[in-house]
Amino acid sequence: MGFLGALLKSCLILVSFLGALFLLPGLPPTTTFPFKEYFIEPARDLNGTLELNNHLNGARQLWKDKIFGPECLIVHKDKIYTGIHSGEVIRLNNEESVQPITKIGQHCDYIFDDELCGYPVGLALDTQGNNLIVSDAYYGIWQVDLKTKKKTVVVPAEQILPGKGANRRAKLFNSVAVNRQGDIFWTDSFSDDFVLAAFANPSGRLFRYDRVKKTNEVLLDELSFANGLALSPSEDFIVLAETTAMRLRKYYLKGSRAGESEVFVEGLPGWPDNLTADEEGIWVPLSVASDSENPNLFAVLAPYPRLRSFLARLVALMRLPLRVLNHIYPNDIAARLFHSFNDLVIRNAPKRSTVLRVDWNGNIVRSLHGFDRSASGISHVLEVKGHLYLGSPFNYYVAKVKLPDEELKSVKGN
Repeated sequence: MGFLGALLKSCLILVSFLGALFLLPGLPPTTTFPFKEYFIEPARDLNGTLELNNHLNGARQLWKDKIFGPECLIVHKDKIYTGIHSGEVIRLNNEESVQPITKIGQHCDYIFDDELCGYPVGLALDTQGNNLIVSDAYYGIWQVDLKTKKKTVVVPAEQILPGKGANRRAKLFNSVAVNRQGDIFWTDSFSDDFVLAAFANPSGRLFRYDRVKKTNEVLLDELSFANGLALSPSEDFIVLAETTAMRLRKYYLKGSRAGESEVFVEGLPGWPDNLTADEEGIWVPLSVASDSENPNLFAVLAPYPRLRSFLARLVALMRLPLRVLNHIYPNDIAARLFHSFNDLVIRNAPKRSTVLRVDWNGNIVRSLHGFDRSASGISHVLEVKGHLYLGSPFNYYVAKVKLPDEELKSVKGN
């Protein structure tokens, strides 16, 4: 009875503790927006233009083990540029050699400690000079002169930025796009702690940076992991990826509807990442597959604000020892654990890799799939001379596949 009594008492204490976490108002963590119910459209069935195929199987793996996490790719004068873990922007030469261009973050011993090293995850060619516009996830928006390698901060990481609900700093600078007059559009993926953002209500933002006035204007707020950007050919609207909501959103920049937004396409069979635009449409990579057999966790949790609040509190409590340890003795333990967790997630992610082709009317006109993991976790699609180069924050290479003959087209060059 003594043992059973102690066990029962322990269970009651645990239940009471978990009940308090679930029910009591005002407990940390504090999120940007209150926990409220929201809805995410389920993934479409994989038929029609989404019918499965094996076009991405057998991808070549270039620059293998020489680069770590090429999230975003851009071509300039027949050379591919990318940003990698370690905080460097590099140029990829001849499918083998790598040339450093600049480093945004600080010196670091562990290259996956992104908050210290920096991680350039968004790149765009400047329309106002021979510059690369770089979005470093943790160090802000930068301008890099490709001739002199001089770098200049455009939007500093510590800047308080406008928001529809509340002014706040950016937590994760993401994609960038530059229009013809030089204004920079960029995304802040979320405003809450990286881990807690999985449970909090959407808090991503879309900004326009005026190069003349040197000011940031918030165009959209409360976005679900604001990510890739694609300016339309006439620059009358911009398309934005809401990654965890599995949709693309359209924001009108000109005309009678300027300042309004609407869903461009939703129910995508996975998480859209960086967007690559040309005259005919947009390449949309899905970094994580989602379908009836692999449901989107964000969509499952979205209608249950109390459950999400409970999980956020539980995660915050579990992370407390690491925070205390880091405060007493600064270390990279958390970064190493997070990297190990990412590796575990990727190894157990759905095998399907998918790239979509979407026209400027929001129609999915083609899809390319793969199942052998030779091109997995795809975050970026770059089309060059009849081939697709596929970037990923998780891979140690850039994947390359031949574009199917029926998909060959002329693409606007950079």
